[in-house]
Amino acid sequence: MYFQIVLSILILYAQAKEENDLHVVFDKNSKQFFEKNEISMIFFYTPQCGHCERFQPEVEKAAKQLKEEGFVFAKVDGHNHKDIAKQFEVNGFPSVILSQEHGKKYKKFEGPRTSDSVIMWMYEQLNQGTKELKTIQQIRDQISSSQLMFLYMAENEEDRGYKRYKDYSHAYGNLEFYHTFIENVQQELGFGPTDSLVAYKKYDKSPVVYQPKQIKVSDLKAFIETNWFQRLQEYNEDVAKKIFKQDRSTLILLIDETQMKDRNAHDALKSISLDHPHEDHLLFIKCSVTNQLFPELQKQIGDFTGTPALFGLQKYGVYKYKFNSAFTKQNIDQFILDFKNGKAQKHYKSQKLDNTNYSQHVEILTGNSYQKVINSSEDWVIFYYNSYDSEHLSLLPEFAEIAKLITQISKVKFAIADVTQNEFSDFSDPTDIYKIRLYKGNKNYAKFIQKVNKIQRDRLITFIKEHSNYEFHDDRKGAHHDDL
Repeated sequence: MYFQIVLSILILYAQAKEENDLHVVFDKNSKQFFEKNEISMIFFYTPQCGHCERFQPEVEKAAKQLKEEGFVFAKVDGHNHKDIAKQFEVNGFPSVILSQEHGKKYKKFEGPRTSDSVIMWMYEQLNQGTKELKTIQQIRDQISSSQLMFLYMAENEEDRGYKRYKDYSHAYGNLEFYHTFIENVQQELGFGPTDSLVAYKKYDKSPVVYQPKQIKVSDLKAFIETNWFQRLQEYNEDVAKKIFKQDRSTLILLIDETQMKDRNAHDALKSISLDHPHEDHLLFIKCSVTNQLFPELQKQIGDFTGTPALFGLQKYGVYKYKFNSAFTKQNIDQFILDFKNGKAQKHYKSQKLDNTNYSQHVEILTGNSYQKVINSSEDWVIFYYNSYDSEHLSLLPEFAEIAKLITQISKVKFAIADVTQNEFSDFSDPTDIYKIRLYKGNKNYAKFIQKVNKIQRDRLITFIKEHSNYEFHDDRKGAHHDDL
C-alpha cells in the first residue's frame, strides 16, 4: 500500500502541469513529456532575464491559440534545467524551439517576438504552403484535378495580400494552396481585374471570389474555413464544435430528404449560401433525419415540430431564432437579415411530451406551452425545478397535493416547469433551490420566497391566497383552515 502511494505521488509529480497554457517541463518529467508529444513547441527562459519576461506574455498567447488547435507548448527554466537546454543546443535566452519526432529533430525560432510570428513560423516548418503555377494550362489542369483548391493571383511577390496569403497557407496542412504571377490572369480565367483570391470547389457550380479591398488575416481565415467544405455543410462533430464551443453564428436546417418540401427548402438555402458574403463568418449547415447526430441536435435546439425547420444559433447555441415563414429565397433572405440584426423571433428549447399532465391537477409546461400560460388572464402557480436534483423531484408529489386542495376551492391553476429540459422566456433564476411564481395575467407575477428545498405548506397556501385574483370557497363540512 505504501509503495502504491509513493508511486502515485511520483507519477503525479512527473506529469507536466500547466501554467497559462504552457506545460512546465523539468528534468524529472522531460522524458515522459517528449515520449508523449511527437510535436511540441518549447519556450526556454531564465528567471532573471528581462527579455524573457517581456516575451513570455506573447508566448502564452501563442500557446493558448495553439492549444485550441491541438498543439502543445511547454516552458523550461534553462538555468535550473541545463540538461534539457543542452539537448536542444540552447545557449541564449529567451529561445523558442520546435521539437519534432519526440525531440529527435528540432529547429530554433529566429523571428520577431510576437505571438503571430511564433505561430506562423511553426506552421511554415510543418506545412509546405502555397505553390506557384506558371502557365494558364497548369492552372486549368490543377482546377480539373482538385476537389478543392485556393488560387491567389498577384502581380509579383511584393503584393501585400499575397504575403499574408503565403504566410497563412502554412496553417493548413490538408488543403491545396496555389498562386500565380501571370499577367492578366484574371481576364484569362474570367474574373474581374481586382479579383485576387478564388476558391475552386468541384461540388459547387462556380468558384467563390474573395473581394475585399484589403486582405485581413481574420477575413482570410473566415474565407478559407467557410469554403473548406461545401457552402451548405452536413452537420457533424467538427461542425458541432464550431457552433457550441467556438461561438460561430450558424444557420441550421433540419430536413427529411425523402420529402419534396424539405428538398425545396434545402435548394433555397443552398442557393442563398453560395451568394452569401463570407465576411460575416456565418455557417450554413444542414442536418438530415438520417444523420446519427440528428436526435441529439434536435434535443439541443429543443424543437420537435417536424421538418423542414430552419434555425439561427448564436453565442455557443444559447441564443436561438426560428424561421416561421414559407421556404422562399426572399423569406429566408429576410430571416438572415433579421437574425444578424437581432430582430428574428426567438426560439426557446422545448422538450417533447407524450403526456402533458403530471397529475390530474398539475400540468407540465414546455418552452412552447409556457408562453400561452404566462400570457393568459388566468392565475397560474408554477413550480420551477431541476430534474437532475433528487431534492427537487421529491417535492413534486407534495406540490401536487397542494394543487389538489387549492383547485377544490378556487379557480387557480397549477403547473410544473423543468428548467433543465426547457428554456422559458422570462426565467433565468438559479435553481439550486426550487422556485415558485404565481402569475396573475399579462405576465405579472409574484415570487414565493424560500431558502431551503422544502415546501412549507401553510406559507405557500397563504401566499397563493394573498396574491391570487380569485376568491377561495371552502364548503366542506368540518373543514379547518389548518387542513389547507
